[in-house]
Amino acid sequence: MARSVIIINAPVFKLADTEAGLDAGEAYECQLTSAAITPQPVTNTIPATGCAPATQSPGRTGFQLDLAWLQSWGDPGGGLSGYAYNNDTLPKWFSLALDADAVPLAVGQVYIVAGAYGGTFGDGSAAAATAAWPCLDKPVITTPA
Repeated sequence: MARSVIIINAPVFKLADTEAGLDAGEAYECQLTSAAITPQPVTNTIPATGCAPATQSPGRTGFQLDLAWLQSWGDPGGGLSGYAYNNDTLPKWFSLALDADAVPLAVGQVYIVAGAYGGTFGDGSAAAATAAWPCLDKPVITTPA
């Protein structure tokens, strides 16, 4: 297989109340600086017996959507910062395309977690926020045929 490289220059990131609503969902990619679906491995310990030492077996992997964005409180509705703040702890649907092309595309449901308000004063840097949004289930990632 030939080497494949993904360079993320034109992502598309949408949020909506329902999966069906993602087509017309609110787009926030212009505020994102990073977005990644990160696996959270789970292991189960099998205790030692008189014949074998303790071991671990894999459990079902959990996932979270790790986001970093430029704070946008001055945008209508507070932008992504306001969305995260106003919907903190609520389940919402997301879609994330790594490029303007529709595939690959990840779709899933997350619990929203608020991001930071404010930051470092006086150094001229942009105020940023980060948050890890837990996925309710394994996101579906559609890949090219």
